[in-house]
Amino acid sequence: MALHRCVVADFLTDTTLTEMDLSVDTCQRRIILPGQFSASAPLTNRDEASKARKIVPNRTKIHLWHGAGVWGSYLIRYVAPGQDEEGNISLRISGQSLEVYPYLRKIRSTLSYSGQDQIAIARALLTDMASRSESNYGLQLMTGTSGVLRDRTYKAGENASYGIRLEQLANVSNGFEYMIRSSVDVDTGQMRYDWVWGYPTLGTPTVTRDITQPGHIKAWAMPQDGTESGNSWQTMGDTLNTDLGAASEPVMSVVYEDAAQLAAGYPLLDRTETFSSVTQQSTLNSHAQLLRDTRSGSVTVPRIVVHFDDDFSIDPNYLGDRARFTLLNDYYPLGDDGAPTFTKEWRIVGMDLHTPAGDDQEVRAELVFEGAG
Repeated sequence: MALHRCVVADFLTDTTLTEMDLSVDTCQRRIILPGQFSASAPLTNRDEASKARKIVPNRTKIHLWHGAGVWGSYLIRYVAPGQDEEGNISLRISGQSLEVYPYLRKIRSTLSYSGQDQIAIARALLTDMASRSESNYGLQLMTGTSGVLRDRTYKAGENASYGIRLEQLANVSNGFEYMIRSSVDVDTGQMRYDWVWGYPTLGTPTVTRDITQPGHIKAWAMPQDGTESGNSWQTMGDTLNTDLGAASEPVMSVVYEDAAQLAAGYPLLDRTETFSSVTQQSTLNSHAQLLRDTRSGSVTVPRIVVHFDDDFSIDPNYLGDRARFTLLNDYYPLGDDGAPTFTKEWRIVGMDLHTPAGDDQEVRAELVFEGAG
């Protein structure tokens, strides 16, 4: 398996502690959600073991380099050195991309925002999260506003994390997308971390990348999944009654149905999702409307593996961009008119770095897309 250059650094100060070449099993990047990371290395001598001892759970992060840039930065959460029966010492580690940190911090003072832009609320949450020196790792917050005003109150007693509240703030009708990008500052040569957002989505709408088979597509799958979908959506929040001895009913949203799908002949499929801390029906309506718009009917979540060469590269900074995929194979042959029967455009919302086992050392990326019917 190919080895990847990994720089180990202190999470808060960003001080470089060591470098190691690791066999990477999992290396994900996602919009909004944390990506997973796992890797291993044989510790064949004391020097390698000394480097490995510098990796400490919840204290260190790893910058994984691919080519001339950083593919991603990951907070290490699990470290497992060990020795097998033949006497071989090895190391296994795992963690998550920097989007995980807000999920590890709780909101312990009530925060309230009235008539503020949703992006301003997101920045305020991240600023509050980093208000102590022990939680400030240098995250730079992208400026600007979306033009969408929100009212939000986050109570300390709800025991919610900053990450959950950020995710919920973004995932409503007319919401936004965000991620954290790691890069090397061209002026200082130091690592920098940028929280970037896009309204309504990340990406460059004017750019569509062409990726084809034959060409750079190595493998593909088109699963159609209806297990988590519906066409009649309602969301349920918390109760407004503070008297624990009295009967109470939770606040419910309006029911949002996919009229087009029902008219096309699909059976009625009811779904109710719970948002336990929400007490405003307008907020619940926004959640239900988004579910209706994004999770009605079966969903195709394409997964396509591409390979790199001198003429083609792709990295997580492209997340949110659109790509046009053309497949030519026995399942998707040319049509009677000689044109491909499969040409689709999707937004790229995730990337997994792949290194196949065996003699094939070619590094690949598995692309994850927004659900498409």
